[in-house]
Amino acid sequence: MLKLIFRLAYTAVLFIEALIMTRIVLIFINANTKNLFAGWVKNTSDIFISPFTGITANNLQIDNFVLPLTPIIALIFYIIAAFILSELLKSFSRE
Repeated sequence: MLKLIFRLAYTAVLFIEALIMTRIVLIFINANTKNLFAGWVKNTSDIFISPFTGITANNLQIDNFVLPLTPIIALIFYIIAAFILSELLKSFSRE
């Protein structure tokens, strides 16, 4: 039962990571957020990114290139959380 809970949590974290990565790609290509898919990705990922706002500046601008920092910080946090969950899953398995 515990193994199933860890797998579900790990799957949820992977979904969150994919959502944030999609948001970063959409920012890089300057997608129109009035589009249904781009708007959904932005609105849904805001839930997971909002705890990390204010840690650093929102964007880093180098010439004309804008790098969104808040989603990248959130992505790094969720990658670390997924790694911890996978290690916990390994430690509770009976193999």
